[in-house]
Amino acid sequence: MRKFLLALAALAVACGSAAIGWFGVRAWQDSQQVAAPTPDPTAQADPAGETLSLTFDATQVAASGEDLFTPPACGETWTPPHTEANGVLPKVDASLRQVQGVDTVAITPGYTTDTAGIGFLASEGSIIVTRDDAVVTPEWGGEFVPEYYVAFPQETTLTQNNLDLTGSVLCDVASELGDIWDDIDWSNATDDEIAEAQRLTEEFNARHETLPAGTYRVYQYSPIILGEPAAIARVLNGEGLTGLANLSYTAGYTALYADERVSEHCTELQDADGNVTDVRCEVPQDVLAQVLLRDVPAEFVADVPPAVAFSIAAEFTVE
Repeated sequence: MRKFLLALAALAVACGSAAIGWFGVRAWQDSQQVAAPTPDPTAQADPAGETLSLTFDATQVAASGEDLFTPPACGETWTPPHTEANGVLPKVDASLRQVQGVDTVAITPGYTTDTAGIGFLASEGSIIVTRDDAVVTPEWGGEFVPEYYVAFPQETTLTQNNLDLTGSVLCDVASELGDIWDDIDWSNATDDEIAEAQRLTEEFNARHETLPAGTYRVYQYSPIILGEPAAIARVLNGEGLTGLANLSYTAGYTALYADERVSEHCTELQDADGNVTDVRCEVPQDVLAQVLLRDVPAEFVADVPPAVAFSIAAEFTVE
């Protein structure tokens, strides 16, 4: 884990930093509720048509997209053209607002298409931010986590992974924040040591309440995956199974929990009265592959390779 991730984890424990939401709260939220499936507008399959036996392997799907694009490094000059992939174009909105007196960039990612409704696998919102065309994106949260979406012509399908970005997490200053917490030994830290780190963190955040002047551009990018992975995801989505990449941990909140192959890898937590308060699972990927095996209409499969799409930049200027 990068030092900066460790620093953010420390902040979450010590002072409840909102930045933890980028990589921790999302997974927790997914474990607390099961989202409704995205409606798929495409025609229903012919029940008498050819079918394929397919399963969803999140590890393989993620791997098929990870090597398609390497994000630019902090400080690198980067001005990409917007490019659709497999008929899908990422679309991002970004605006600068004040949150408790702090400059905050509110980012809303989504997808659109010029094609009649299309189902695909893509990220929840991989973002690159530049200032005067130099990359300042935080150095965390860039891994590819595939999710199933359906895009519509002249509409934006939102990913629901809205992000808030402040100056204190930009990559050109964030190492200073990491330095504050790197020397904390959490197994032996005293209250005074933690309090001092909190004080230094508050001073750091105060110094970066205002974003540095410049022209900011926010881009969204993602692998766009069709083919067999999107076809099986479409079928599972129709069953109400979403958050497919996290099912190893969230299966206890889905209909899959009724399957003994899943439930044997889960633990129910109970209160003093014996009521179940939580279900924690860690289902092996090979077990999930068996449980998620379905007969999928062959016509759902679009035979095209994964490709990366880039949005038009959302732009704003700080004087």
